[in-house]
Amino acid sequence: MTENPSLFYQYTLGEIRAWGKERDLPAYRIGQLWSWVYQRGAASFDDMSNLPKDLRAELNARFSLELPTLVVRQRDPNDGTSKILLELNDGERVESVIMPRFSERAQTDPRTGAVRDRDKRTVKDYTACLSTQAGCQYACRFCASGQDGLQRNLSAGEIVSQVMRFRREGEDVSHIVFMGSGEPLHNYEEVRRAVEILTCEEGLNFSSRKITLSTVGVVPEIYRMAKDDWKIKLAISLHAPADEKREQLIPIARSYSLSQLKDALLYYQRLQPRRVTFEYLMIADFNDSPKDAEKLIALADGLICHVNLIPYNAVPRAPFQPTPARKIDEFRNRLRKRNLDATVRYSRGRNIDAACGQLRRRMNQPAVASIEHE
Repeated sequence: MTENPSLFYQYTLGEIRAWGKERDLPAYRIGQLWSWVYQRGAASFDDMSNLPKDLRAELNARFSLELPTLVVRQRDPNDGTSKILLELNDGERVESVIMPRFSERAQTDPRTGAVRDRDKRTVKDYTACLSTQAGCQYACRFCASGQDGLQRNLSAGEIVSQVMRFRREGEDVSHIVFMGSGEPLHNYEEVRRAVEILTCEEGLNFSSRKITLSTVGVVPEIYRMAKDDWKIKLAISLHAPADEKREQLIPIARSYSLSQLKDALLYYQRLQPRRVTFEYLMIADFNDSPKDAEKLIALADGLICHVNLIPYNAVPRAPFQPTPARKIDEFRNRLRKRNLDATVRYSRGRNIDAACGQLRRRMNQPAVASIEHE
C-alpha cells in the first residue's frame, strides 16, 4: 500500500487485515474500523471514538474517507428518482442514479413517467445505478455516455464511494445496478474488486442476488465472468435481435455477432445457472415490428432469460424516437404468447437528464443546456 493517503474504499477487508497485522493490531481493532466505515458510515477517522488516538492519527495519515464532491442533484417529482453528478479528485465527473423501491409493485404512467397511486405507496428502500467509467469508449448511438469518448476507468474505491455518498445522505440502498456511464466489463478487475467490497458480510453486506451488471456484450469477458464465478446477475444491453440492426446501435456488435454472444451466454449458464436479462429499448419503426419480435424469440431459445422492454428515452444527437405504449404492449404480448418472459420497464427519471451520460455532458458543455428533452 502507498505511503500517501489513499481512498479507504479501495481496499478489501483481507487487505486491511493484512495492514493491521503488519502493525501488530489486534484483530478486533480491524473489525471496529471496518464497522465504523461501512456499518456506521463514519465520515472521519477522528469520529471513531473506541479506537486509540495514535491509531486514528495513523489512519488519517494513511487513508482517506473523502467522498466525491456533489456537483448537482436532479430529482424527478413524478417518481422520486434522483440523479447526481459527482466530481472525483482529478476533476473527472461521473453520474449516479438512485431510484425508490416501493413496498408494493408500482406501475408507471407511460406518458408522464409518474408512479401511479404513489401517495398510497411507501418507499421500502432504493436501487443505486452506478458508473464504472468516466465516459465510455463504445459510443452506442442511443446513449449520451460515449458521445465524448472514454476518459478513464474508475477505481473500485470510486465505484464503492458512489454507494457511500447515497448512504451518507440517509438513503437505504439495497440493490445495485452497474448500468451508469461506462461498460463494466471494460473495467473488469476494478468492478470485480468493488463487488467483493460491497458484498463483504462484515461491511455493507449486499446480497450478490441484488447486484446486476449490465453489458453491451463483451464476449470474452462474459466467458471470463462465468469462470470466475461472479455470483451476481447479468443483463445484456441487446436492443436489436439481428446483427445488421444491432450494429447500427452498438459499434462493438461489429466485433461480436449475436451468435457469438449467444454461445457465450449458453456457456455462462452452463457454469452459472442464473437467469439472464435482455434489456431491449423500444425504438419506433426500428426494432418494434412483429418480425423483430419473432427474431427475438428465436435468439432467446435455449436460454434461461427474461426480456425488459424499455421505452426509449430520447438523447440529443440521436435520431430515434420511443415506440408508442400501445405498440409496446402488443410486442410484449407477442413474446409472452410464445412463452418468452417479458415485462415493460418504463424508465425512471423521465423529467430529468435521465439517460446515461446526459447530465454529465450537459454540465460539461453549457452550450447544449438549452436543448429540450422529452
